[in-house]
Amino acid sequence: MAFSEETVRWCFFQRANEMCECKRHNHNHSYVRCGKKLVWEKRGREGPGAWEAHHISATGGDGASNCEILCWECHRKTIGK
Repeated sequence: MAFSEETVRWCFFQRANEMCECKRHNHNHSYVRCGKKLVWEKRGREGPGAWEAHHISATGGDGASNCEILCWECHRKTIGK
């Protein structure tokens, strides 16, 4: 499964407003959004502003409703690395 460029772009710029969307309590956000500022060109990289588009559910498909924009730190915690 992979998100289309259009889906990722919409989620990143329109819905996430270029910020991490993670709300996981075990990531120490207390159910509020992480909110780290992200940089479009840093997708898939490490360091400040880095991020990845993450599938919320493995069976949820590749649409915007199953896509969440996560900073690199939250993404790594989510995938267990």
